[in-house]
Amino acid sequence: MPETGAAAATARLGPRCAAILFRRSYRSFRPDPLPAPVTAALRDVVERAPSVLGARSGYALFLDGGLAARMPSAVMSGVVGKINPWLLRSQPPAFLVVAGDSSGGRRDGARHWYNVDGAVAAQLAVLEAAGRGVGSCWMAGFHEASVARAAELPAGHRPLAVIPLGFPAVGPGAKFSLLGTGWDAALQKLVSGRRKPLERIAFRERFGVPWSGEPAAPPARRGIDAADQAGWPGVGSLRPVARFDERTVARDDVTLLLECARWAPSAENSQIARHLVVSGRDAVAALHAAAFPDAPLPRPGELPPLVIVAVAAPYILRARTREQPFFLIDVPIAVTNLLVAAADLGLGWQVALRVDTAAVAAQLGIPDDHKVVALVGLGSPAPAPPDAAAPVLSQLH
Repeated sequence: MPETGAAAATARLGPRCAAILFRRSYRSFRPDPLPAPVTAALRDVVERAPSVLGARSGYALFLDGGLAARMPSAVMSGVVGKINPWLLRSQPPAFLVVAGDSSGGRRDGARHWYNVDGAVAAQLAVLEAAGRGVGSCWMAGFHEASVARAAELPAGHRPLAVIPLGFPAVGPGAKFSLLGTGWDAALQKLVSGRRKPLERIAFRERFGVPWSGEPAAPPARRGIDAADQAGWPGVGSLRPVARFDERTVARDDVTLLLECARWAPSAENSQIARHLVVSGRDAVAALHAAAFPDAPLPRPGELPPLVIVAVAAPYILRARTREQPFFLIDVPIAVTNLLVAAADLGLGWQVALRVDTAAVAAQLGIPDDHKVVALVGLGSPAPAPPDAAAPVLSQLH
């Protein structure tokens, strides 16, 4: 019998896109330890994660066993950590601690790139976990000094986020508790299951012109399902391509990519990420000239047919410290969703974060109170000659 309705729509999604769209934040977990193949996969993902210019100064630590057992009390130390009372009931078997080198990490002015490195590594692990039926929850409210001690971070390194990991306590056998499954269900319904409409966060050619088109994805159901994970291929190797062929990116594929970016988690579910699609070789070449005024003109095939400009909208929750503006975490999380989803569509990518942000904003009509964060080039990859130079746009590798 042919599949119909939501089942048929789900079947049309690639496994990575499905993991992105169906993932929700969980705060109630079964006590079962994660199987060895899962922990090995998560450790591998964070170890292989790309970084800005290949000089990694931010990262994600995978903690289980005794180190994980320390984390709930460390998170809840101090006033800020008390916003996580569910940790009193739920004891996740593993954690990711997202951290960065505050003392010696690479930066450009006020942009400390360890935020981006850590965000990308952690979101890759979160999606790898989701693909394996493992739940997670990004947490930005915790006692920083206590978490740093519990995770045994080196001197001069500081935690950016804490992410519990475990099999969600859902299904017929899950016992109800107010601070466990009850808290989980309420926050999924009221917070993590809500997203701004695509036309409010995605634009075409110029900021403020809404992206339009038929949705390429089904309505996202609530949560992950371990029964769907048998064919999980992994998030894949996140590496840029050197060249693109002449094919354009189908409009429905762009819509699906934007939908995947829309479902990225963000601090307090603020959803500050905005996405501006620039398409066509001439428009992309003009954008390249604005973004890299001192760079030579790219050769044929080196520029992608489409660029998504990732932008941060203003939000009252600007930073926990001057070094940690949330826009350098939340927007790279959305970019990571884009890159992982691109693999399902057979697309290659390049990413640039060090660009002339003022020139890009002026050319595309981006408001002064918004921040250009990254340029994401996408297209069908083409074989590169043996003497090919590094990708033109790519600064994340």
